[in-house]
Amino acid sequence: METWRFLAGAAMSLAVSLVGVVLATNFRGVTEWHVRRSMVKASVLRRVPPWRWLPGVPYEKRLARFILLERLIGAAFAAVGVMILIGVGYGILTGQVMRTVK
Repeated sequence: METWRFLAGAAMSLAVSLVGVVLATNFRGVTEWHVRRSMVKASVLRRVPPWRWLPGVPYEKRLARFILLERLIGAAFAAVGVMILIGVGYGILTGQVMRTVK
């Protein structure tokens, strides 16, 4: 049995879960910090054609929406990490080798 696959799966599930929980709970302002940096970097790339107008949404409202979206994405990451951990645990209990795509 190849134990390195189980160890890699467990490490990956813990990493994904940790990132998801950090983003979902806004631990020490990580989510807000990431959204602010992303908005600053993306504002340079955004080009508005002359025939379109920008909606008059204030910066703080857009920031709050993106923070909520990123927190939802973090919750999804945490759930995926738990599902991976359950799959790894099932593989250990049954003794089956985790299948890979070749």
